[in-house]
Order: sequence, then C-alpha cells, then structure tokens
Amino acid sequence: MHPLTKQFAEARCYEFGQFRVDAANRLLLRAGEVVPLTSKVFDILLVFVQNSGRLLDKDEVLHEVWPNSFVEEGNLTRNVSTLRKALGESPHEHQYIVTVPGRGYRFVARVREVENKAEPLVGEERIRVRIVMDEAVEAARSITRLMVLPFRMLCADPEVDYLAFSVPDAVAGALSVLDSMAVLSPTGAARYTNEILDLKRIAEEAQADAVLMGTILRAGNGLRVTCQLVTAPDGIVLWWHDPHVTMSDLFELQDKLVQGIVASLSLSLSAREHGRLKRDVPTTAAAYECYLRGNELSRRGLAGFNDLTVARDLYLRCVESDPHYAPAWAQLGRCYRLIGKGMEHGRENFALAEAAFQRALELNAELPLAHSQYAFLEAELGRAKDAMARLLRCAQTGSASPDLFVALVLCCRFCGLLDASVVAHERARELDPLIATSVSHTFYQLGDYDSALGNVAVGAWGIVGMTLGTMGRTVDGLAAFRNLEQSGMPVPMRAFIGAWRAMLEGNHQASLAAAEQCIQHYLDPEGVFYMGLIMAHLGEFERALTVLSECMDRGFASVHVLRRNPWFDGLRSSAQFIDLIKQAEARFVAADEVYRSAGGPQILGGGH
Repeated sequence: MHPLTKQFAEARCYEFGQFRVDAANRLLLRAGEVVPLTSKVFDILLVFVQNSGRLLDKDEVLHEVWPNSFVEEGNLTRNVSTLRKALGESPHEHQYIVTVPGRGYRFVARVREVENKAEPLVGEERIRVRIVMDEAVEAARSITRLMVLPFRMLCADPEVDYLAFSVPDAVAGALSVLDSMAVLSPTGAARYTNEILDLKRIAEEAQADAVLMGTILRAGNGLRVTCQLVTAPDGIVLWWHDPHVTMSDLFELQDKLVQGIVASLSLSLSAREHGRLKRDVPTTAAAYECYLRGNELSRRGLAGFNDLTVARDLYLRCVESDPHYAPAWAQLGRCYRLIGKGMEHGRENFALAEAAFQRALELNAELPLAHSQYAFLEAELGRAKDAMARLLRCAQTGSASPDLFVALVLCCRFCGLLDASVVAHERARELDPLIATSVSHTFYQLGDYDSALGNVAVGAWGIVGMTLGTMGRTVDGLAAFRNLEQSGMPVPMRAFIGAWRAMLEGNHQASLAAAEQCIQHYLDPEGVFYMGLIMAHLGEFERALTVLSECMDRGFASVHVLRRNPWFDGLRSSAQFIDLIKQAEARFVAADEVYRSAGGPQILGGGH
C-alpha cells in the first residue's frame, strides 16, 4: 500500500452496512466476527472505503495497492472478485462494488468514519487472527473460473472425431447451471488446442483458475478417454480420470466428469444446484449420440450453413427417440431459427423454432441454453423488450451463465439501448473472457468503428466488410466481402453481402437489387435496417423511409443511428424521417423503463 494511504488509514476505522474495517489491526469484521481476507484484498478494501462514491481508475488502485511494482490488471480483477465474495455479493447483484466498464470501480456503500477504540492485538489473539488470515490465503486460491478445452483425438477417426468437441461441450453445458462457478466453453477455448499447452497464458488471457483437458482414442468397440483437471497457471493436478467406455456410455461419461469436477473442486452446491445437475438426463444412448453429433455440426452457426440441415435432422432424431430431453429441443430451436433467418423458408422455420424453444422450457424452465437462444428468436420476431426482461430475471435468479448476457447484448441493441448492450458484453466477458458476442454491431451503430473491428466474434460474417467500407477503407471492405462469398451460399446471406459489396464497387443498381432481394428473404429486422441504411446512402430516400419504418414495426429501433449516422443526412428535413425518430425515441424510453424496472443497471453493474 502507498505509505501516505497507510498512514492515513491506520488512524481511522470505517463502517458500512454490517461491516467494520479496523485499519489498525487490518481486520474486516461482520457483526463482530472476523471476515478472513488476504493482505492485498484488505488493501483494496481500504482504498475503496476511503474513496466511497468516487470512480477509481484501475491504474489508480494498482498504484495504491502495488506501489513501485508492475502488476497485471488480471491480478486486480481476481482480488476484487475475492473481495466481492467476502462481502457476500452475488454474481448478479453488486451491492457494494460496481464495475465501470473500461474505467475502474466505484464503492457505492455509504461509509461512516468512526473512532477506533481497538487495541493492537497481542499474544494468542494475534495468533488466532493469523490462522484466520492463513485460511483466507487458501480460500483465495479457490477455483471460480473453469476452462474446458476441446479434447484431442490421439488417432483421427471419422466415426468418433465429433466427440473431441461435443463431449467437453456437453460437460461445460452441464456445469453452466451452477451459481458457484463460471465455465469457459470449448468454443472460445478452441484457440489453445493446436499448440503446446501454456497454462500461464490461459490464466492471463482467459483468467481461468483451472483447466479440464483430455484425449480420446478408439480402442476396438470402445473408447479410451483420459481426462485431467489442473490448476492454472501452476499446473497442479487436481483430478485424473481414465475410463474405458462404449458408445452407449457417453452420457455416463459426461455425468462422471461433471461429478468428478464438482467433487475435486470441493464445490458446496445448494439443493437447487444439485437438482439442476440431475435435471436433463437422456433416456436412450442413441438419442444422446444424435445430440452430440448435432452439436458438433451446428456449433459454427450460419458460418457453417452447409451443416445446419444435417444437424437439424440429428436433433429431430434425438427428440423423436427421447421427447423429454430439453437440451435437444433447445438446440433444435436454434437450428430452425438459423435456417429460417439465413437460408430458407423463414417464417415456417421461425414457427418451428418457437415451438421447439417453448417445449424446451416446458421441460426445464431453468435451462440457460433455452432462455438465451429463444431470446435471439424473440428479438427477430419483434419481442426484444420482453426477451430482455426475461433474460434479466434469469440472470438475477438463475445461474451465472455468460450465454444469458450474450443474448442481452443483442436484445438491448434491438431496443436501442446501445450503452446497455455494451455493458452486457462486458458482463459476459467478466464471466468468460473468450466468449463471442454480437457487440461489434453495437459499436458499429454507435459509430465506434475501431471498437467494432476490435470485437468481431469468431464466425461472424458481414460486419468486418461493413465497418471497413463505412470507414472509407473500400479496398479492404471489398476484400472482406469477397472472401465471404461462396458458391452455394443461401439467397438471404448472398443478397445481404451482395448489397454491400456492389455499393462499395460503385454499382448502385446492383446494390439496390440485392438489397431488395435481402429485404424479401431476410427475416432479421436489424439486417433489413442495414439495407435501409444503404438505400439512404445511395439517395433512394423514399424507399429508405419505407424500409426503416417497416424495420421499426418489426421490432428494431435505434434512435442513436437515426440521429447521428451521416448516411441519413439527406433525410433530416423530411417530416416522415422526423416522425420516425420520434417513434424510435418513444420506443427507447419504453424499453429503458423495462430495463430499469427489471434491475438492468444493478444486474449488469452499470447504467447507460
């Protein structure tokens, strides 16, 4: 701690809520009982209470707590997380410490400075407190973030290669229902699979405390699976599992991995969490195999459009064999939605998607996968405000699944709450620093093009070319769009890309024709809004107004874009455009009221 801060602190004592900070003895007490803290966590608390209500930059806190030392920002983040747990904050409600994305922290509790009558601890009392502090050091090492890596196939085998991703993905999905731990999925962790394992890098980049890794080898009619759970960055082996299983034992393998992880990490689960872990159990091995195969094929979303219909059929076989397996219904709904949005028979597939999602939630009303994926569909059907409220309720009362916040990024943006969308992205990244969100579109609509390019999700299509072209980097934008275009690409996707590419090439008629084709086939109102943006930029003002109005009727309203995007400058004197902005403002106000009444600023840790 900085010497001046230390001298200032030792003469005082602070109280907030049921807590008392005894600076002289370096103790935090709750109702008279010692709350164990490590030395650095206590230093951070002292800086916070001395500056209650003031925004503290991260650099400022680092300088106060680690003077004359270079310390990674992740170290501060982990210590603040430990402090939050000591104060009893839940992952969903920050009662004392609020994170201000991109800046730092604000201690929001009302702090009273009181006279410190405590005598310095001596003898046995100091020994007792020292033991408590030593126990705190061990508690600070507890696992709060687990990365599940894709497994490695020791010998390529087309019949079972899909298990390398789908088994660890299923394990991560099962653990995602827990409140006591954040789980980093194999999708984001895939970047580490084709290189020598670097636990230090994983700990720094992903802020993971532990890593589950494994190998698979086909042996006769069975599989030899070797798994180990290790700490990061020091590589201590916490648990080892080396089963020989058959294809009919795949769910049993998943269940044993989940139970082994819970036991080895000494997680203290509530009765509700135990119930969640046992909720979704497939009744047949054949159904579960179809589910795992479908997950491997569908994981790339629309970027892997050639595989989506095959994945859909596998999920259909799964639910036909086991109609009570909720995760399969949720994944089937996701497939129907993606096929309808970007490929074919949009309205028919959207209706099938809605039925599948509703069935999943009937079977398991707490399934994060179903809630998050259903929210994307609801937004595209014009119900983003309702989906946003439901997701906030789930985040407040359910598991700390980052997927809920990924969906909130999109739903808030559809409601025009762009700052809230960014905060939702930050919240998702707090839980899983590698998770992909659609925040690049949010930054694009804010006009922050550098941030848009810096936050492009793996597998995203269109946004890179859009952003480069809008920035005036026409050659780079064209290259990005041409790299996307493939033979056999579905009509809605091809039309969307073609409209942007032709506009950048200066071929206005081809751009307008492709935009009209996109409007006809593409059911995503945000995507259609971009077509209205193109039309305004090309001077087709009447048609642009019609398209923008239709987008608003279909549930997408961004008052910020309408007010500030220069491509709409030619419309600003139009009475119809002025009325459009007024409608967007009214929708923004209504959505903001829902966001606040559902606890959005508190749940996400920031306002807008």
